[in-house]
Amino acid sequence: MRRLCRVGLAAVLVTALCVLTLVDLPPQLPEPPLDPPPTPGEPPETRSIVAYSWARRLALDYRNSKDCDGNGSSRMTSDGHSTKWLETIPGQLFLYSAHLDIRVAAYPSVRVIGVKRGLLQTSPLFCTIWYEEDGRMLSLTVDALISDIWLEEWGGTTTDGYIGILATCSFPSSKSIEPISIYVGPIPCYEDPSHSLVIPSIDKINPTIRRQFTLCIKGLDFEDDVSEKLIAFVELHRILGASFFHFYVFDVHANVLKVLSLYERSNVVRWHNLTLPGDLPNDKEGRRMLFEKDVWIKRRMELIPYNHCLYENLHKSEFVVPIDMDETIVPLRRKHWSQLLLDERIKLGKSFKDYASYAVRNAYFFPEIQKKNGSLKNGMQNVDYLDSIRTSIISPEGDSIKSFVSTKRTLTVHNHYALSTLNPAVKRTHHFNSKDVLKHHHRVCDEQHLDCDLLMEDVRVDNSALRYADELGARMKIALSNLEKIE
Repeated sequence: MRRLCRVGLAAVLVTALCVLTLVDLPPQLPEPPLDPPPTPGEPPETRSIVAYSWARRLALDYRNSKDCDGNGSSRMTSDGHSTKWLETIPGQLFLYSAHLDIRVAAYPSVRVIGVKRGLLQTSPLFCTIWYEEDGRMLSLTVDALISDIWLEEWGGTTTDGYIGILATCSFPSSKSIEPISIYVGPIPCYEDPSHSLVIPSIDKINPTIRRQFTLCIKGLDFEDDVSEKLIAFVELHRILGASFFHFYVFDVHANVLKVLSLYERSNVVRWHNLTLPGDLPNDKEGRRMLFEKDVWIKRRMELIPYNHCLYENLHKSEFVVPIDMDETIVPLRRKHWSQLLLDERIKLGKSFKDYASYAVRNAYFFPEIQKKNGSLKNGMQNVDYLDSIRTSIISPEGDSIKSFVSTKRTLTVHNHYALSTLNPAVKRTHHFNSKDVLKHHHRVCDEQHLDCDLLMEDVRVDNSALRYADELGARMKIALSNLEKIE
């Protein structure tokens, strides 16, 4: 009797499996290795959120799509939404940009970067994706998968606070569609495609042309004319290996805009005007006062351009490097970043691909200790990137680090490292040995956040940046000469 029951149960299971193959299920991926433990040395706030395998997560994240009829495609415009923030839930949901993500072939998605205010009252949210097929404009709708670009344990959030989000809108790989624009909001099959975000065409993505390093520089907001410093920053990082730069601009001196335009003409820089969403102030004084008063909103809003930069370069660059204008990543045993990364690939072997970002520890080159100890700059006194006196104390792993962030393995990025990974079996951060590379941090010591007496008590000579002085000087001379020719 028991044997008959077992046979009957097996038959039922087989039948059920056959039926399930006819249902719209996501394509199956091979199971990756068991989820690894958190990365050794990761700071506490960067805990691993690895609860299940990649295939399991993709299965859970998969959303069935539905074709839309009569969705107002006749009103489709070629440019779609013309301003940076698209408000889809009044006062609550603001969309910034949309990006095609084809890193997992069986799971093509559109990733939408945005900002929510407080807890969204509307659930679920839907993506309406417009595409062209046989000369006709069609659309489909799918549930949006929303994840915060922030971790709760970092705090600083309130019930009506602004926080960045990533909306994932998956569409069937079987349709072979090229998405044109997207709307994310409370209505499925939204009917106004003119109120949508344009998705960069897949025709513009050439996988054979891929840069190695792209720099991401958050919102510039300077009263002073820092144009010469900006030229030094760009040229030094080009020597180190950066081939493209994304700058985000709140408010800067007219000469700084001239420099950005100069490099934009040479296809070295792309710069973006940056604004804040909702009722956050966009006048210069109001914005600066807000950021000075509320450092948490400042930090959360900084993640919008960093993630925009990541997704702008998803299929164009191997690494993005979120960095500030007072920082430089300087190898100690090598001269260029490509050599540094190659050494690390060889050292780690196959495990190199187990990480989403590769972090460099921080050393302070305070201007106070340069004056006190007589820093050598090879005659380039106005270029603090060539300072040669630093603190002996190197910041611990996870503190003030900056990273080479892999575009293949990162889902969202923080200003220090990969915030979440595309595959949860991948660890967030690997730290370079401080004997191989350091991040030179050129800033005035801030007594409010740093123990300046302790840090400046013991200093040492570090001439590693001086290797670049001659080439940097020659490059700056050419750039300054070209700048003078601009009206």
